[in-house]
Amino acid sequence: MDFFKEGKPFYKGNLHCHTTRSDGEKTPEEAIGIYRGFGYDFLAITDHRRVTVPESRMDGKLLLLPGIELDYTLAAEVVHIVGFGMTGDVTARVKYELGPQAGVNAIRACGGRAIVAHPHWSLNTVPTLLGLHGATAAEIYNSMSFLRPDSSNVLDVTAAHGKLYPLVASDDTHLYQGEEGMSFTMVQAEALSADAIMSAMDRGLFYASQGPRIEQLSIEDGRMVVRCSPANRVYFHTNLVWTPDRPVIGRGLTQASYRLHREAGERFVRCQVIDDAGKSAWSSPIAL
Repeated sequence: MDFFKEGKPFYKGNLHCHTTRSDGEKTPEEAIGIYRGFGYDFLAITDHRRVTVPESRMDGKLLLLPGIELDYTLAAEVVHIVGFGMTGDVTARVKYELGPQAGVNAIRACGGRAIVAHPHWSLNTVPTLLGLHGATAAEIYNSMSFLRPDSSNVLDVTAAHGKLYPLVASDDTHLYQGEEGMSFTMVQAEALSADAIMSAMDRGLFYASQGPRIEQLSIEDGRMVVRCSPANRVYFHTNLVWTPDRPVIGRGLTQASYRLHREAGERFVRCQVIDDAGKSAWSSPIAL
C-alpha cells in the first residue's frame, strides 16, 4: 500500500510565520517577498490574534492563505493553535476564556484548518494533546523555538496513548535572522489552490521537512518502506521502546525498510530521514 500518489507533484509551504501586524520584524509584503524568493509555493501569515487575509490569493507563483495564531494560557502550559484557510471571521467566534478546543472549533467553523503549534516549547502535556480534537496536524519541528524546537518526544508519547497527530514543520518566523526558510511542509495536492492544499492535508498527503525529500511511503509484506532523497540515516519510530532494526545507516541511502512488529504490540510507525547536513524530513505516524 502506497501512501503518496506516484508522479504527482509536492508543493512546498510555510503555515506559520509572523509580521509587523503582531510581533514579527518584517511587514507582510516583505515576508511574502522573502518566501517567494525562497521558491515556496504557498504561505500563511499567522499573526497573533489577528487574521491576515491576502488581497490576492496569488502573489506571482506564491499561493497566499488566510492565517491566524490563537493562544491560551493554562495552569502549567500554554497552547497555541495556528489556523489557516479560513473564509469567515474567526476572531468574531473566538472566546479565549473557553480554551483551545473552542479555538480549534472556531477555525473549523470558518472553513479553516487548525495546527497545534510547537507543543514541546509550549510544555504541552500528553493529557492536553489527547484532549484536543479536530486539529489537522501538530508541529514536530518549529525553527523559532530554538531551545525546544523538536516536539517528537511528546508527540510520540501521545501517539503511544492512542492519538496520532499528522506532522508538519514550520518556521514560526519572527526575527528573520535565519529561522526563515528552515522548516516547511510538503503537500501532494492536485493543484496549487487553497481548496486543493486543504483537501490534500485532510487526506494526510504531506510530510514535514528541513530539506530531505520523502518520495514514497509504503507498507508491503509486513515492512514499512521509504524512498527518499540521498540520506545518511533513516530512523523508524514506534511505540516500542526497542527493536533491533530501527535505524538504517549508510551513505547516499535512497531507500530503507523496517520490519513491523505487530506481534509485539507495535501500534504506530513513522520515519525520519536525515541527510549528510543533519537536516531531517519526518513522515506522519501511521496506525498499524
